Parts: sequence; structure tokens; C-alpha cells
Amino acid sequence: MIKTEHPRVFRTVLSGLALVAALATGAAQAQQKPEMTIRIGQNIAVGTPQDLGVKRFAKLVEDRSGGKIAVRDYPAGQAGNEQQMIEGMELGTLDMAAITGSTYGNVLPEANVFAMLYAFRDPDHMRRTLEGPVGKEIAEALQKKTGIHAMSLSWYYGTRQLTANKPIRTPDDLAGLKMRVVPVPIFDAYWRAAGATPTPVDFKDLFSALQTHVVDAQENPLAVMKGAGVPLVNKYLSLTDHLVANTVVAMSDDLYRRLKPEQRELIRQAVIDAGHYQDELVLQSEKSLLDEFKQQGVTVVEPDKEAFRKKVADVPKTFDGGRLAKLYEKIQSAQ
Repeated sequence: MIKTEHPRVFRTVLSGLALVAALATGAAQAQQKPEMTIRIGQNIAVGTPQDLGVKRFAKLVEDRSGGKIAVRDYPAGQAGNEQQMIEGMELGTLDMAAITGSTYGNVLPEANVFAMLYAFRDPDHMRRTLEGPVGKEIAEALQKKTGIHAMSLSWYYGTRQLTANKPIRTPDDLAGLKMRVVPVPIFDAYWRAAGATPTPVDFKDLFSALQTHVVDAQENPLAVMKGAGVPLVNKYLSLTDHLVANTVVAMSDDLYRRLKPEQRELIRQAVIDAGHYQDELVLQSEKSLLDEFKQQGVTVVEPDKEAFRKKVADVPKTFDGGRLAKLYEKIQSAQ
């Protein structure tokens, strides 16, 4: 029995015992295996806002589940390109993915509205629209067609701008220009209408395609351009603001069915909270990257945006027989 006439010794012993207990508990928690591991893929470079958003999502899920659910992320196309990730979720070989909304146009006609130029006025308009009835309509159609469950349609991917190997001020400057486009038909339709020669190139091949002059121009948000090294090979940036783009964070039906309702809600909320964090990173980067690009020798051009709008104004009425015209109008009228 420890005698109390030596209080300092007594306190030291107790402190030592508490430390040992804490270390033992921590070690046990560290060694405890999660009940499940979710695999999530995304196509953008490590360190970009989308990559950091996915990593924040992973941490939130692990923390809020008390370590029972682990999340393993596969950035920079490690889980395949975006089309392959969609197919993986359809088959159940990939649990989740953060993918640009427009890529879903390959499997769901309604998703082509995500790539309609000048559809969304700004990031807030995009978020309000896709978190409202329009977003619900698209999410339900996606689940019915593919089995994929959209956890969020409204992560802010960024506002897409145009870069080229020459200044682009009006649509006339696009004549004869080989324009890298996302391998989705709606992008081909829009940039052909704008006057360019659309050339589909997978994102992972973008830098080499620009470097070897397979294409002369491309369009992406500034943070994505930085991650891909675009300012090193395209020295003219035109601030066309032509597309306020979204990222869809989605889940396979296979995973959805394996989760308990409370786990689904935990994951959905983690997606939403990580999205707010990611969106702020994108907005901050858009403010700072213009100066960074200028320091890398990029010339910033202020184009005639109204001329671009007019040039592509009829595409919603003509693409795919005009089947998306009403959905486009719903987006335009959303407050």
C-alpha cells in the first residue's frame, strides 16, 4: 500500500499510472481496425482544392465515425479517368468519386446542362440551383439511370477560363484553333459553335497535348490549370468566365446498400461540410492565381464576353434536339 506521508511520491506514481493507461488506450485505438474502408477517387492533381476537399471529407468521416469508417482516397486519376470512375461506381468496384458534373453527360443526358456555357451566373447561383428542385431532378434521374447516388452536386469546381498560344479576344480569334475539350459531346457542340476546332483530350494528357501542339488551347478553372502546369505552355489567359463548373460527389449503389441509414447521413453531411471548405479554397485561389500566372509570363486578356455569349446562345435549343432547353431555362430563371 502506498503511504500518504509522501504526497509527492504518491502524485508521481498516480501520474505515471495515468500516462501508462492513456498510452495503452491510444495504442489500442490506433491498432483497432475500421469496420469498413471507403475508396474514393478524383482526377485532379494532389494539393489542388478538390484534392484537399476530398482529404477533408476523409478526415471528417473517420473522426465522426469514431474510426469505424476509414476513407482511402485515390487522387490524380489513380482510380482511372472520370469516365472510368463512373463505370466503377456503376459496377461497384469503386465506392465514391468526386467528378466534374459535365462528365456525367456521357451517361445521363440531363447532366449536359452542367456544361452549358453561361448557364450559371456565379458560384452562389450554381449552388442555390443545384441544391434546389433542379438539382433534385438531376440527382433522381442519375440514380434511376445508373444507380449512382449523388451526395452533393454543388461543390464549386471553379469558373472555367480560356488559355491559348495567342490572345483570344473575340470568337473570331478561335477560327482554326485546335481546342482541347472534355471528352463529352456537349463541349464539342459549344466550342464548335464558338468557332474553334474541338479536340477531345483526357485531362491526364492535357499538359503533353499542349506542349507537343496536339492542341493550341484549353479551358479550365485557374486552380486546375495550375495543377496541370498549363501556364508553362500556354502564355495567354482570356477571362471569358464561360462556365461556372460544379463537382459531383457521388456514391455507388453497392456502398449505399451496405451502409446503415445513420452512416449514410454521416457521410452526406461530411460531403457537404468538406464541400464548404473546398469551395473557399477555390475562391481564394481564384483571387491569388492571376498574379501568380502573370509572374510566370502569362498575359491576361479581357475578352468581349458578350460576343461569346451571343455566339453560343442557340446551343441549348439545338443540342440533342433541344431536349435540354427547358432544363436550361429553369437554371436561368432560378433565383
